Amino acid sequence: MSGETYDVIVVGLGAAGSPTAYRLAQRGLKVLGLEMYEPGHALGSSHGYHRMIRKSSIQGDAYEPLASRAFELWDELAAETGQEFLTITGEVRLLAGGSDPRYHVNAEEMARRGFWEILDEAELGKRFPGFRLYDGMIATYEADAGFLWSERGIITHVELARKHGATIRTSEEVLNWAADGEGVRVTTQNGEYRAGRLVITTGAYAGELLADLELPIQVNRSINGYFEPSKPEWWRAENGAPDFILDVPEGGFYGMPAIGDIGLKIGLSTQDKTGPRTIRRTIEPREVEYLRQTLEKYMPGAAGRDLAAITCMDAYTVDDHFIIDRHPEHPQVILGCGFSGRGYKFSPVLGEILSDLAADGQTRHDISFLSVERFRAAPDAQL
Repeated sequence: MSGETYDVIVVGLGAAGSPTAYRLAQRGLKVLGLEMYEPGHALGSSHGYHRMIRKSSIQGDAYEPLASRAFELWDELAAETGQEFLTITGEVRLLAGGSDPRYHVNAEEMARRGFWEILDEAELGKRFPGFRLYDGMIATYEADAGFLWSERGIITHVELARKHGATIRTSEEVLNWAADGEGVRVTTQNGEYRAGRLVITTGAYAGELLADLELPIQVNRSINGYFEPSKPEWWRAENGAPDFILDVPEGGFYGMPAIGDIGLKIGLSTQDKTGPRTIRRTIEPREVEYLRQTLEKYMPGAAGRDLAAITCMDAYTVDDHFIIDRHPEHPQVILGCGFSGRGYKFSPVLGEILSDLAADGQTRHDISFLSVERFRAAPDAQL
């Protein structure tokens, strides 16, 4: 009820907030989770069936231990609940490097480190006959990759938080927060709550509650299309089809094979700068056609009848690295935001880290490269 005091308040119960509330409640802390919509809602960054996961990271070695731990925790969650969260499919990348040698250098480095195989056209055709390479392109394959059932993951983490004693209040928007001595005071549309610590994990909405920090985060609109493959023998997960990345002149695309009654998904971050309350959520026919034409060029047989089209948001930092840290002026406030289109696969390890910071003041995971101080030390950073 309004006016009650908690050990920790978690604001935002999405990819990062839902496992944080679960881990804190599991430790026996008195936890309040606040969510402005309903868990698994379609107004954020993690809806639409599934999200990709892999162990490699071209963004830097420091993410790799976090990714490995995330795989472990997804498996633990499956064992605890009897549900499936992670489906391994492997991942094929088509890289249209042209004359830019960095594409080949990066691929060779990832192969040297044991994450990728570089496939020539003959080997690609033998293993995955649906893909098409053009002049100057290379293909890679990563075995430790697949997809996560994202809405299921969020809803399950929230249910587990409740099971362990957390108070979960949905459809309740946080209006503001303030330091209250060594604790915090959080005001919502329904009243006021107090706690010793506050965790802010509001995704694309983070800028609203952290306006004082002027974090260099830009929200982009992504479009996603679902197609029934005309060649299911090539493009269904049940038949061995992989996830895919298309780094091609038409843009940077990503997607997952068709599975069950869910069509093959292809997504594109449009670079359309937007905001969580102003994003255009409708997809125009020309955008669906653009996705279809890309599939027909590089993955013929993948795009038959179109089944659905949705939008989502990605909140990118200026350097594409996450923000996981304490508030510089209020150490009782912990931040988890700016996941730059890659946050969902790390969901359970984000919960582990953020709950560590809230409960213990530290974590065993190396998150020094994710500090908010990197922006304060470079105030000229712009998106």
